Amino acid sequence: MTASPTAIPTASFTGIPNDSLDQLHADMATANMAPTWVHVSEFVSRQPAVHYRPWLWRWDDVIPLLMRAGDLITPERGAERRSMEHVNPDLKHSFSASHTIATAFQLVRAGETAPAHRHMASAIRFAAKSKGGEIYTRVEGERLMMQENDLLLTPSWTWHEHANETGEDIVWLDALDFPLVNLMQASLFEPGESGQVAARPDDWTDLRLGPVRPEGWADYPDHHPVMRYPWAEVRDRLERLRGEAGCPVDGIILAYVNPQTSGPTLPTMSCRAQLLAAGFQGTARRATASTIYYVIEGQGESVIAGTRFRWGPGDVFVTPNWAWCEHAAPGGDATLFSITDAPVMQMLGMHRQEAHPDIHQAIDGDFAG
Repeated sequence: MTASPTAIPTASFTGIPNDSLDQLHADMATANMAPTWVHVSEFVSRQPAVHYRPWLWRWDDVIPLLMRAGDLITPERGAERRSMEHVNPDLKHSFSASHTIATAFQLVRAGETAPAHRHMASAIRFAAKSKGGEIYTRVEGERLMMQENDLLLTPSWTWHEHANETGEDIVWLDALDFPLVNLMQASLFEPGESGQVAARPDDWTDLRLGPVRPEGWADYPDHHPVMRYPWAEVRDRLERLRGEAGCPVDGIILAYVNPQTSGPTLPTMSCRAQLLAAGFQGTARRATASTIYYVIEGQGESVIAGTRFRWGPGDVFVTPNWAWCEHAAPGGDATLFSITDAPVMQMLGMHRQEAHPDIHQAIDGDFAG
């Protein structure tokens, strides 16, 4: 019988005189093979093997650096943006706060513009300090205005540019999934020209995807909504829900959802806003998702992996995946904005979370970074 041309050839092995396991391992290495029985614990672990720590960046420490950059750097072609990345000390190689999400503070000075481009990474903008007015990001031809604490989306591979047509500077928080994109070796970037995408009227997306929308005509054409979530509306909802029981871990927490799917803000990142009422003491939880927080207002503390982080307005801090985390607002109301990679883990069927068996963690010490 003739062997099938696709069959795997039968191995023929007669043994090697004086063979040993050490010699086998050496020969496997030469053949660019590795013995699973030796290395299995390095790539299959009983618990998530997380290689970075929680960290906090204080507004008062980093904003003076950004303002110095405002005197030395202009957002022109090549540099593209005047922004500073929050770099976790354990993730210097990826210039990121968590293993999947990078955040940065960006400054656009009065009268400045930042050139049009697009990239594979998805991005969000959260207006940290804005006087309002004609400050906007133009995404796929639509202007998205930036009042203080508004959230704007720049979905993957969408043309966008920034403009500040007022007499006041603006600082916003950027969050991008470029660490994840780079892990997948899928980064793309393309510079563009202002106005190369046909202009759309202001509120063009909202008129098509709001709670009342066209029926049977004017279907939304883009692969993901170009969204602006006004803080005034989010804040109003938080206040109106203040009297509810809320979440024992996160207090009164709201998710920014995709109006087409009611799913996450972006396919790889979900954004949330939460109110910790005065005296709130949350319980501890851990999850296979990382989360980065920005403090909108108020003061409080979070215990992450046994370390207490005291925070105030403008501070940014990160909870790595599978780190116990709990929040408290002992002195007064506090409001947090956060970005998490939970959508990625949920999409892959890898999202897990669990409550602390003792409700709260033991505190080993205070953050001193």
